[in-house]
Amino acid sequence: MRVEISKKALIDRVELEDLGDARLQDAKALLATGRYSAAIYLAGYAVECYLKVAICARLDWKALYPTFKIHDLDVLLLHSGLESRISAAPKVEDSFKQIVGMWKMDGRDNIRYKDPNSLSKGSAQDFLQWVDDPERGVVPWVKAQI
Repeated sequence: MRVEISKKALIDRVELEDLGDARLQDAKALLATGRYSAAIYLAGYAVECYLKVAICARLDWKALYPTFKIHDLDVLLLHSGLESRISAAPKVEDSFKQIVGMWKMDGRDNIRYKDPNSLSKGSAQDFLQWVDDPERGVVPWVKAQI
């Protein structure tokens, strides 16, 4: 059975990569100004963008299609084809699990609904390390895979 995919792309792959970079820079700027919750949110969004870039690379798509208009990082990792590879990079795998742990909280504990004053500078610094550290960061690792 053939599944029909909408031909209307959500976003060009290159633009999606640029968006991921921009959101990561925004997260760093927000961290520097004490906006910890927003910094964490945008850093997580950068991870989401890069997993979607990896999906495009795996499927040889020039753009992301509505099929992947989702925000579940575990599902995006699975579809990116990187799920089995991440276990070969234990520091990155641990970072990914930490990111997902904060990103996926249910209900009011979800990072999108968290009281902006409830997250500490240390939490935001840790999150940015899990996302962008050269040795254990998810974004540099995903970039190296694609």
